[in-house]
Amino acid sequence: MFERLLWQVSGAWETAIEEIRFLRYATAETPPTTAPFVHPDGENVARDMRRMAKNLNLVLPNDTMWTDEVKRAKAMRDDLGHMLHFKSMEGVTPNQTATILRVAYKEPDEMSTDGGWARHERRTVTITEQEARAVLAGLQYVNRGLFALRKFGVEFSTWPDDRSVKDVLAILPWWVDAWGSQLRDEGWTAPTMRQLRIRPKAEFDASLPPEMRPEF
Repeated sequence: MFERLLWQVSGAWETAIEEIRFLRYATAETPPTTAPFVHPDGENVARDMRRMAKNLNLVLPNDTMWTDEVKRAKAMRDDLGHMLHFKSMEGVTPNQTATILRVAYKEPDEMSTDGGWARHERRTVTITEQEARAVLAGLQYVNRGLFALRKFGVEFSTWPDDRSVKDVLAILPWWVDAWGSQLRDEGWTAPTMRQLRIRPKAEFDASLPPEMRPEF
């Protein structure tokens, strides 16, 4: 059902938000123990992910990673998050179209007043099934990136620089040209943890407060 696909988009977005929230908490020098806890700004999800990679000493291929996927996802999530109701569902899969009515939000004309009455503006938005599938695929890529940040930046942070990542390479959704060809031709070797890191492990660990250094 197309409706289910749209809710999957909303769920994948919230999954990304909560994963960023967890990583920011887990890597904070002094994690808060009482409210208010940090809640990521949806406007800056991609930036937060790149910043998190830097804080975890991980190399990324460029400084625009995840930007396009997050921008498209947030726009669709906002349409769904401020939806009042479905106006129509037309067509058959994979070419269905949903038309929804939503409130305006953070827009210059989102509310008007007249004689003591206030009126919130309405927006009609059309979403195609193919657009929703593209956004969901982008969010899956974003969430794979977050999983890789947690694995390589936290769980595998104890691994020595000379350790190959061949056995876990499948969970790394990006590639840096300096690592060489991605093709497993004769003589191909997987990158090492040092190649995934910005700085050598010993140097990076020494820059951390003692209580934040990997145990091994």
